[in-house]
Amino acid sequence: MGLNSDLLTLKSDKIVLQKVSLNDVSFLLELLNDPDFITNIGDRGVRTKEQTQAYLEKGVLNQPDYLGLWAIRAADDGYPMGVISVLKRDFLEHIDLGYALLRNARGQGVARCAAFLMLSYLTGKKGVGIVDAIVNPNNQASINLLLKLNFVDIGYVLNPEHERLKLYRYLND
Repeated sequence: MGLNSDLLTLKSDKIVLQKVSLNDVSFLLELLNDPDFITNIGDRGVRTKEQTQAYLEKGVLNQPDYLGLWAIRAADDGYPMGVISVLKRDFLEHIDLGYALLRNARGQGVARCAAFLMLSYLTGKKGVGIVDAIVNPNNQASINLLLKLNFVDIGYVLNPEHERLKLYRYLND
């Protein structure tokens, strides 16, 4: 794993993770409006490039250090494939790891690679001991990935919208 601290970039032989920027508006608009994103993560109400830019400027781009959204890009050509998020949510005790992929990047191990790379960075370089992940109880693919990454099923949690979500926890031993 390589790290370029000036650009907040993490690299593996397959993917590159880099904090999102306003250059990512087009692919984020596509991702935020993907039917699977809306079903499993939620509708952000973002329908235009202008709304996507405002969504980024309102909070996503203002996250300190490693927190926020990271674009997942193909290592060979930089093509955007999705995002991985590291967020501090008010209703969770620990930071929350999340991910979402564009349709053409699914089923290729991209989410697993991105999550593994981010977990390695958080636990190794940042000294984070516990990472949470919340997931729609019907999203079996995401649940399976969390289990492969050694997350443990903690039970359920309610988010601010009163949705009942599965809570998984990663403990850095």
